[in-house]
Amino acid sequence: MLLRELFEAKARRIVAVMPGGFHPFHPGHKSLYDWAVKTFGQKNVYVAATNDTAARPFPFDVKKKLASMAGVPESNFIQVKSPFNAMSYQDIVDDNTALVFVRSQKDKAEQPLPDQNKKNGEPGYLRTYTGKDLNTADEMGYMAYGPTINFDFSGMQIKSASELRAAWPEMSDEDKLKAAKLMYGNGAPVAVKLLDQALGGQQEDATPDEEDEFHKKLDKLVHKTFGHSSDEKKKKTDEAELNEVAPAVAAVIWILKWTIRYGAWPVLKWLLKKHGGKIFGGAAAAYYIDQGWDWVKNAIGEEYAQLLIDNKFEIGMAVALILGAVALKKYVEKQGEKLVKANESLIARS
Repeated sequence: MLLRELFEAKARRIVAVMPGGFHPFHPGHKSLYDWAVKTFGQKNVYVAATNDTAARPFPFDVKKKLASMAGVPESNFIQVKSPFNAMSYQDIVDDNTALVFVRSQKDKAEQPLPDQNKKNGEPGYLRTYTGKDLNTADEMGYMAYGPTINFDFSGMQIKSASELRAAWPEMSDEDKLKAAKLMYGNGAPVAVKLLDQALGGQQEDATPDEEDEFHKKLDKLVHKTFGHSSDEKKKKTDEAELNEVAPAVAAVIWILKWTIRYGAWPVLKWLLKKHGGKIFGGAAAAYYIDQGWDWVKNAIGEEYAQLLIDNKFEIGMAVALILGAVALKKYVEKQGEKLVKANESLIARS
């Protein structure tokens, strides 16, 4: 027996904490919560979330409200700054308590991982939960993994909040209410309003002058870089033209990184649908659309092209993004904050 084991105290009770982003709290979370309640007892299970809205839409109060509608007691939904830091739970863990973090099986490869060693070779704080011989939280913590479920959400099998956020803006009002009833029961009408405010509310359109200026810049860029007539689509791009294309490629990458940061794929699709029409039917666009995704991959790289494919962009939208990237970047820099405030909102009804 190691000397330190003589001083390790055995726990008399367990506190299980389910940390997460909960943007928003959905049936997958509720299923994991129910598993934790069955495993550890309801009074011992807490759900922990931050109030960080820098890159996600839901403040803590809204997370708590939605979780409460789904069946989590408000008293057991707590706000923390660092979800996997044991010091965050001093108010609910005492000297006789074991601390168990609860995560879904789908997150089993995500940090923090249990059973890791420190640089000096000693065991790290987190261990795999086995249900036996638990030590108190001042000595070590535990990680337990519960089942992951897919849930039917407007006819789609969804297992993550990011998938839910992407689906919500494109749903009909009827489907939204139906899905909210699945998730939040009798609180569905209120839940729909909360979700719409974050994911699917109406956005403020750009002014007519701003749209005209945007289209002028698109036209100027396309004509300057790719030519005006259908005959020019047959010309080979020379070295000078490649230099003109370079800023567009850099702008595409900036736009995609912005989109990834905010999860704003619906926003980008809406922008291209609303503002990209003038170049969809042009000679240059038609030429590159005919070349297909191979041209897109050559233009912006296979990794970024695959992002567009994975997010179900049509080839025409991908071409419009590249041809109009410089002007679109300036537009996003100016209007992006308004779009992100309502988070990822696709204005499908405008």
